[in-house]
Amino acid sequence: MQQRIKYIQLVFEAIIPLAGYFLWDWSLYFILLFYFIDIFVSEVIVHLKSSKVTRDHGNRENRKAWIRNGFFSATLLLLCLVIIHFAMVQIAVGIDFKNEFIAFWTYEELGVQQGYLLVPLVAFAGYQQYKMEFLIPAKYRNTMVPAIWSPHIQALIIIMAFAGLCVGIAQLVIFPEIVYVLGIVLLSGAYRYMRIR
Repeated sequence: MQQRIKYIQLVFEAIIPLAGYFLWDWSLYFILLFYFIDIFVSEVIVHLKSSKVTRDHGNRENRKAWIRNGFFSATLLLLCLVIIHFAMVQIAVGIDFKNEFIAFWTYEELGVQQGYLLVPLVAFAGYQQYKMEFLIPAKYRNTMVPAIWSPHIQALIIIMAFAGLCVGIAQLVIFPEIVYVLGIVLLSGAYRYMRIR
């Protein structure tokens, strides 16, 4: 049952950016901002998991692993953001990041600005997933901190590699935005599918 819910969630995570691009005229950067929120929430959730494991186990090694992995993850996250923004400069020449961010935050659907609705919604969904998959089944009792950080760091490395590949390709040829959108959705979906299996 829980695995079926994860597959449904995977489908919706692919549909939202595609619907945004085709139906609501979202730009590539608009879609990337949507994914950035998810990445930041994931980063916070991994810290919550690390905190719970460290408190439950009371182990100094877990605390050290939390600090070490947290620093490494924050560094990777910063590098991802820099490389992605550099790629966007190559792909969408003349992009104004400030205006794009304001357009993303103030985008209205059903009379509510997206920023005030989407960020709390993604944070709430991430916290609920943390409760359902980590706290309620008490996975923190059998888990060590490095095992918690490993998939998150792996995902950041994949994101960084894909962004770097886009930067490299953009030196030779600029594809239409839809190619990058499909690449992001397919890569994200494939990674999450492998994690579910």
